Amino acid sequence: MRQAVFYEQDGDTGQPLPMWLMIEKTECLDWNSTLYVQLDAPFEQFLFDDCDIDSMALSVPDHVYVRNLDDPSVFGIHLPALRAYVQRIAALAEHPFSLHDLSRLMLRISDIEDTLQVEVRDRVQWDRSDRR
Repeated sequence: MRQAVFYEQDGDTGQPLPMWLMIEKTECLDWNSTLYVQLDAPFEQFLFDDCDIDSMALSVPDHVYVRNLDDPSVFGIHLPALRAYVQRIAALAEHPFSLHDLSRLMLRISDIEDTLQVEVRDRVQWDRSDRR
C-alpha cells in the first residue's frame, strides 16, 4: 500500500498546501476491519502524471473515519462502513462496480483534521527530496 499527498499551491503565499492523502494499491485491504493510518511526515508527493487514469479512485466520506485514542497521530478508516457506502453508491451508478475495482482511496486532509481534532497540515509537509 502506497501513501502520498497531493498538494495545491496556496494562491497567497505560493507554498504547497496538502489537500488529499492518497492510499494506492488497496486490493489487499481487509474490508472486515479498520485500516489505521500513521501520519508519518514528510510524505511522498503525489503527482497525477504518476497515476493510471483508468484506475478507479474513491473519495472517502467523513463518516467512516475513526480516532485512535492510544495514539493521536493515527486515525482509522472503518472499512465495513466504507464497504457499505461503496455498495450503496455502486447500486446507483450508471456503470456498476465493486470494491475490487477500486485501486485508490482519496482522503481529504480537512476530514483527517476533523477526525483527529488537530491541525495536521503542518505535519504533512512536502518532502522535496522525493520530487520527480
